[in-house]
This record gives sequence, C-alpha cells and structure tokens, in this order.
Amino acid sequence: MQARVQPAAVIMKKLIITLFIITPSVLIAGDYNDTTIHGVNVQFEYKRSIFPESWLTDAINAQGEPIMQAEINRTKTIMARALAKYPNIILRSELKAIYFLKHMTMYDLGFGGTNSTDAVYLTNNGPDAGYTDLYVEQTFHHEFSSILFRNHPSYLDTIAWKAANITGFDYNDPEEGIGAIRKNESSQDLDTALCAAGFLTQYAYSGIENDINTIAQNLFRPSPGFWNIVNSYPRIKEKVRLLVQFYGRISTVFNQRFFMKMN
Repeated sequence: MQARVQPAAVIMKKLIITLFIITPSVLIAGDYNDTTIHGVNVQFEYKRSIFPESWLTDAINAQGEPIMQAEINRTKTIMARALAKYPNIILRSELKAIYFLKHMTMYDLGFGGTNSTDAVYLTNNGPDAGYTDLYVEQTFHHEFSSILFRNHPSYLDTIAWKAANITGFDYNDPEEGIGAIRKNESSQDLDTALCAAGFLTQYAYSGIENDINTIAQNLFRPSPGFWNIVNSYPRIKEKVRLLVQFYGRISTVFNQRFFMKMN
C-alpha cells in the first residue's frame, strides 16, 4: 500500500511497447467516464463496494472520495502509458481492474495506493497536491508488482534478495508497512545514505514486499538518478538483477535492455 504523508514523501503497501488504446467502458455509465485500457477496466466512480468485503470491517474501514472530474483525462493518459509497458496477455491474466479515487483511508490512515487479489486502488488529487505523472505511474507499478509477486512467488530468489541486505538486517515492521506509516517512517524518496545497506528508500526497510515494490516502480518509471544509484551501489544492483530475472520469468519481453529504455 502507499500512503500519502506529504507531496514529496509517499508510501506504498500492501511488451513490447504498443500504441495507447483507450475505449469507453460499458460497465458503468455516467459522468465518470470509466474506461478500458489495454483490456483493463479503469474506473473512476466511487462506491464502497469497489473494496473487498473484508476491507469494510470496523478494523480496516476502507473508505474513499471520488476523484475530481478535472483529473480524469490526465489519469487516463498516465495509465495508457503505464499499461503499455506490459504485454496484454499479462494484463488479461493478472489484473482485472484499476480504481481511482481522490483520497482513500484504511486503518484511519491515508493511502496513495493498495491492491487486492486482482485489482489496484490508486489516488490522484492533482499535481499541485503532489500527484504528479511520475508519482501516479510509479504507484501503479508499485502496487501491480505486489500482485505479480503474490501470484508467482517462486520466480524471485528471496534468499538471494535478503542476502543483498546489509549483514544482520531483518525487515522491521510486523504490520508490513502499516507500522512504518504510523511512525512516519515511510518516505519513498531515493536516499543514497541507505543505498549502501541495500535499500532505495526508508519505506523499503519495512518489509520484503515493500522493498520489491520500491525497486519495481523505479524499473518501470525510474525516478531521476535511479540508474546512477544502481551502478554505484552493489547491493541495489544485485536486487535489480534479481527483480529483472523475476519479471523475465513472467515474460521474456522483460530484460535489462527493456528496463534501461524506460522513462
């Protein structure tokens, strides 16, 4: 999932490039212009029923607020770009829907993104509030990587992944990221002070899935300086190698050359 704490510090928790194809969705009519992009339902109308029933309990209490109409067209453009980076066969088999909201809360905390078995939930409150094109697209790749990791756990060598961390380190959040959000230890800014230990960001410390997510979002939509960091810090370089290998097992399209071309 990704929680938004301030515009510059965001948190996430739990192909061949093709032409952008956007067609109107027949699933929901109305003013929100729900859309199908590369076979994935992208929905903008908010109802609490978009959340899994288990998220509606008092303990989680998932709630949202409808996205601003003025942000819908920009959001469609961002998602057309993001989804075009995956072979359509992967999207058809792994992802059924993407839901966009202005705000989203769970556990009485704000989240920028989260995921369920086959859907991604994202927020966009406009670039002036920090929801830039980079942020929104990275959040999608972050959350989708959780679904892929959950569906294909054997494709990633997690023993080698943990061995790339500094000696003696153990991921420190039993709540798998939610605790980090509560303690305001969830920055997603690239942090070279942490890279020598094997972590791109503060949030990556909180759990292996969050660590994977953070690198995945930068493989598909790199933050400025990401590849310089990869080339400068051996532990990060090893994790990138392992994650490229993971994606390569999902589709042979995904290789080092493919990711080096991403922007």
